[in-house]
Amino acid sequence: MKLRSRLSVTFSALLGALTLALAVPNSAAAATCDNFGCDGHDPNVQTWQTGPVSPYGPYDLGGSFMYELRWGKTDGDQYSWGRLWYISGSDEQKYTVYVQRCTKSHSTCYWRLGEKKGGASGWTAKVPEGTNYYYTRTPMYYNPSGYEMRACVEDPSGDESCTPWY
Repeated sequence: MKLRSRLSVTFSALLGALTLALAVPNSAAAATCDNFGCDGHDPNVQTWQTGPVSPYGPYDLGGSFMYELRWGKTDGDQYSWGRLWYISGSDEQKYTVYVQRCTKSHSTCYWRLGEKKGGASGWTAKVPEGTNYYYTRTPMYYNPSGYEMRACVEDPSGDESCTPWY
């Protein structure tokens, strides 16, 4: 095959792929996740059917810190994640927020899912109602009917505080 023919075939294939990509904008972003396949996704970019709400919290850790368990439902599935609230500049990086997921019998548990230090880049947002308050969130995790979850925070001394199981 001549070079001109090869270039024509290559150009036609690229043009066809570009046309398809333009015809289906954000197709990868529009794909939905399902069940455990959503584990680790950012709850702030999710479209929620119900919630998000806080069934437990915020709980006071003393000083400038609070924590809570968040819950929401999308595509008919329930997900949970944790949030650490704090005043900026209060050594937030010394606190770690995470969630725990267990079967209701506690025969199988997953500890420290989505661990984030206070102020974690990409996982921290300013609280609109407060002038100097921020929160750091964990990723979301699937919470099916046979499981329960809670949010936990580890303070600088290594002590752990957790919400009730939900």
